[in-house]
Amino acid sequence: MPLTLPSSPVLWCLAAFLSGSIPFGLLLVKLAGKGDVRTHGSGNIGATNVSRVGGKALGVVTLLLDVLKGFLPVFLAKKVGFGADALALFALAAVLGHVFTPWLKFQGGKGVATALGVIVAADPAMVLLPLGMFVFVLWLTRHVSLGSILAAAMVPVQLLRGLGEHPLPSAVSPLLPWAALALLVIWKHRENILRLQAGTESKLWGAAKEDVHVQG
Repeated sequence: MPLTLPSSPVLWCLAAFLSGSIPFGLLLVKLAGKGDVRTHGSGNIGATNVSRVGGKALGVVTLLLDVLKGFLPVFLAKKVGFGADALALFALAAVLGHVFTPWLKFQGGKGVATALGVIVAADPAMVLLPLGMFVFVLWLTRHVSLGSILAAAMVPVQLLRGLGEHPLPSAVSPLLPWAALALLVIWKHRENILRLQAGTESKLWGAAKEDVHVQG
């Protein structure tokens, strides 16, 4: 039975944005007595930078919470009965909330974990190609940033693979917000791309330098 919740897409977009805007990384590091995560490493509030500032356990908790804050609004919207078009918009809203959180003067994270959450909630099958790409690139290069960039690029590719199974309008309509989400994540990694080109990007394991800006 569908949940009895508001049916206004505008309200759901707002709720998804606010859910995505919760800066768990910043809050957890402060609660752990480690100061402001934005003053260390990359200055990012995401799990990778949190793990470097507050330890791996704190990074894992941040990762899970950032996934959950994207997953929950889209999952609930799906239970209410919203279709693929609306779910794609809510997914984009949640990631926008993380990237442009109003609580931090619209300076947030890079959206990777929250994007994972919204994808799993909307359609678990969509995560297969992006996650496979991320794991492969991380194993091959040890660069979280490169894995994240290429994984994001695989989201619209995954959707394009299914275009032949649906009428064109119903297939293209949700594709646009998902493509925008992927481009947003890639755009947030623009500094990482420059460091990858220069060969100065830090790797997930191995010596990490405080003065080197890394993926978070």
